[in-house]
Amino acid sequence: MSSAMKFLIGLAAVLIMGFVWHGPLGNGARMIDALEAQARAAAAKGELPGIEVGMSRDPLARSATVSGEANDLQREGLGQTGMGVKDYVRGVKGISGVRWSDEPEARGLPLLAEILILISIAFLIGLGLGGLLFGRPKRESYLA
Repeated sequence: MSSAMKFLIGLAAVLIMGFVWHGPLGNGARMIDALEAQARAAAAKGELPGIEVGMSRDPLARSATVSGEANDLQREGLGQTGMGVKDYVRGVKGISGVRWSDEPEARGLPLLAEILILISIAFLIGLGLGGLLFGRPKRESYLA
């Protein structure tokens, strides 16, 4: 079997594992649920009634949508010192973007794509390190 075929089989195997982790095992949805709960708790720091936070679900993504009645100052805060609701939600680790429901939708990268890209990079780094550390020793010719 050629080394290119071995590489492709290994890459396909890790990509399938990433897909199974994300979809059928439900870890992608669990991650988005946890981020949504943290974002709701962060938005509550703004102490505004009727503010809702939802995460992108179709497809799953780490972008939050905030809805409810708030003026510009409550939404965005006041410069560097004041915190708006958007700043509280943006402060949650793992959220890639925040928008209000009446703002144009900025599509981020779907969570599945992020996972597959990260897994591919990890596979390539592991392959490179394995080649450096455990690669075949170079042949030396003793016929000089």
